[in-house]
Amino acid sequence: MRKSLVLPMVALATLAVFAGIAFAQTPPKKPDVVGTWLGTAVVSEDGTQIEITVVMSKTEAGYAGKISDASGMVSDSELRKIVFKDNKLSCEFDLAEPSGITLIQIEMALENETLKGIWSSPEGDSGTIEIKRQR
Repeated sequence: MRKSLVLPMVALATLAVFAGIAFAQTPPKKPDVVGTWLGTAVVSEDGTQIEITVVMSKTEAGYAGKISDASGMVSDSELRKIVFKDNKLSCEFDLAEPSGITLIQIEMALENETLKGIWSSPEGDSGTIEIKRQR
């Protein structure tokens, strides 16, 4: 009876060793920003927030994205100059306002499943932004 357990135990140990080697050689998953992100942006000095949605996709040239908000102020605006490097995302878009078009620049850092940072305009307006990846 004892000899019959030796072969299965050796086989199981060998399998465990090979599985450990295979998992050790799997490269770690690189951080990425692809997906749908929901959160808020502070849009005024009194702390007024709007709910925003950012949708990012991967393209041959890098990334593509759109931003919109629940209030309709930003309606599926295309993100441009999207750069994601060293867990930092930067991009820009044009905000249509009654007075004309305003360039909005965004700089955020990826922490786990959250992007946090600031938005700003050349006129000096700015605020915080925090969005979380949706699963």
